[in-house]
Amino acid sequence: MVLASGTAVGPYVIREHLASGGMGEVYRARDPRLGRDVAVKVLAPREKPGSEGLLRFEREARATAALSHPNILTVFDVGTHDGQPFLVTELLAGQTLRQRLESGPLAAVDATRLALQLTRGVAAAHALRIVHRDLKPENLFLTRDGTLKILDFGLAKLRPEAPLGSEAATLDASAPGQLIGTLAYMSPEQTRGELVDERTDIFAIGAILHEMLSGKGPFRRRTGAETLAAVLHEAPPPLDPRSTGPASLARLTLRCLEKDAADRFQTAADLAFALETAERELLRPTATAAPIDDRGRPPSIAVLPFADMSPARDQDHLCEGIADELIAALSHIEGLRVAARSSSFQFRGSAVDLRAVGARLGVGSVLEGSVRLARSRLRVTVQLVDVADGYQRWSQRFDGSPEDVFAIEDEIAKSVATALRGVLSAREREALRRPETAVEAYDYFLRGRQLLHRFVRPSIEMAGQMFERAIELAPDYAPAHAGLADAHSWLYEWWGGEASDLDAADGASRRALELAPDLSESHSSRGFVLSIRRLYDEAEREFREAIRLNPNSFDACYYYARTCFAAGRTEQSVDLFRRAAQIRPEDYQSPILLAQSLAMVGRAEEAREANREGIRRAERQLELNPTEVRALSLGATAFALDGQTERALQWSERALDLTPEDQSVLINGACLRARIGMKEQALDLLERCFARGWGKRDWIEQDPDYDSIRDDPRFQALLAKLH
Repeated sequence: MVLASGTAVGPYVIREHLASGGMGEVYRARDPRLGRDVAVKVLAPREKPGSEGLLRFEREARATAALSHPNILTVFDVGTHDGQPFLVTELLAGQTLRQRLESGPLAAVDATRLALQLTRGVAAAHALRIVHRDLKPENLFLTRDGTLKILDFGLAKLRPEAPLGSEAATLDASAPGQLIGTLAYMSPEQTRGELVDERTDIFAIGAILHEMLSGKGPFRRRTGAETLAAVLHEAPPPLDPRSTGPASLARLTLRCLEKDAADRFQTAADLAFALETAERELLRPTATAAPIDDRGRPPSIAVLPFADMSPARDQDHLCEGIADELIAALSHIEGLRVAARSSSFQFRGSAVDLRAVGARLGVGSVLEGSVRLARSRLRVTVQLVDVADGYQRWSQRFDGSPEDVFAIEDEIAKSVATALRGVLSAREREALRRPETAVEAYDYFLRGRQLLHRFVRPSIEMAGQMFERAIELAPDYAPAHAGLADAHSWLYEWWGGEASDLDAADGASRRALELAPDLSESHSSRGFVLSIRRLYDEAEREFREAIRLNPNSFDACYYYARTCFAAGRTEQSVDLFRRAAQIRPEDYQSPILLAQSLAMVGRAEEAREANREGIRRAERQLELNPTEVRALSLGATAFALDGQTERALQWSERALDLTPEDQSVLINGACLRARIGMKEQALDLLERCFARGWGKRDWIEQDPDYDSIRDDPRFQALLAKLH
């Protein structure tokens, strides 16, 4: 029986009937307490306690309530009405993917974007050990703003205590041998009634993506028996390259549909990275396309930290340092994308699966190696692995003395660049060569850089000491002077350092520039110091030169963009933040700050898209490192801009719990609260940093996040304490 308008279901008032389903009726209802419309699903009256329909409904309620993700339907409440359970969710406006497919296949870029949203939502469910098991176009909703929402977790397995891949993780309320799901989208193991895991959802995603691209389900036949036979025994139809774009998109679709689960993507996170790569290929303008490898993909690589095979296992800084130097050298190669250190260094150890790492990072190749230093003999072993098939593309062992480390690094960089790009220009060959120095000085330099990347005050202070020791041993080694300048600049900029820090940074950056005027890092370090001193025109010249020397320098583009924003050159910052985001596709900071600049110049739609891209990247980074507070705190401000206030506060609180005295976390937390009207809480957080002299006044004067508290006397008093 359909409920009449005005009927009270718990505290909710029915407004209209929306749809009927196998499990009950769906209504638009009003929540008078919060003044919003919601969707209410009431279980069909025929369901009795203990019935399969009721069990499915309860599973859906538990599974969906456990999830919080922009691509999964949000559950607000559960209850009973006249003895029948009901579920309250957000009210969606739009259409199901099935309804959209009735008008034909989607463009490749649209299909890829929707598949990416679907995969990210599924990955969030899998992280809680929830497997959907009934993904199909009818259970996917497309909102009017283009967001995909996953519906109906009625068949979901909910076993959060079981480790992924264990036998227990495959158990659920249904007995083995019972066929559940929708045939045309079920994996072979699911059709056989076997115990299934997360890879069954990956098969369904492949079937859905295939249908979006071709307009027809790959296994759908006239009868159920024929469909079952196709799923079990028939290969999916090939996709037309004229409609699917890059070959990588067709390949990843067919890989999802492998009959053997071991041959598919093993996790939704891996599939998401592959889809992101395909999306970037689809969006790349053909007139300026980057060089491609022999499989039709733009060349890209991740350099992992090398393994320490030394007897004492005391060369971790050398292992990281060699990888760091290779990342820096390879970034000079035009058309070659190099994954950032912050992403690739999350993977270390002998047990890593290089193909999975490559898929997670969205790169075509992975370079790994090992270092052994014993009795003044150095051995470095490296291998370049193709992510697509897992085969070695190149490998080499280098033996020598510690003094040979620079020649070894140069040879590795040249061999890798040639393997991925082919013939190199004279400029590129020269750019691959890194500055050399005395071995003992280099050792201190590498220790300093390792500490610098930890980005906490004690480590940065210790890094400065390491750089100073390197300079004592090799006064003319420019990278050590640049590193020392960065250490003092960061102390001054982020931790309220003294004027002496700025003076030290100024002197070190000048010396680096004198020693190595052709080194991009020298100009970047100098530009950063000049920006802190608010000498914006001079800083701009240094950043421009840094970019001329290395067009792929993320640091130069990113800090140049921040400098333009602080100087009030918002339009210019848009182009630079966008360029930084393109250079480093895994960086979440650039798109979030790009969104702020776009909003300030009135480009609202572009701002929304950039902000959502920043959220997606922050979420990916937190999958790699759940405690990265910069991703949490900056991502929180992005959630606020996207209207997801509750999630924004959750992320901000997590960041504050992890590092309660971190200046960036405090300021971003204050900006978030000022934006959403929590003025006193915002001022309390600012008190904890501005009162210590922590804060960048010129940035604050431009940042619209402070607009709601600018006239507050307490804010004015705090602002007066800044430099």
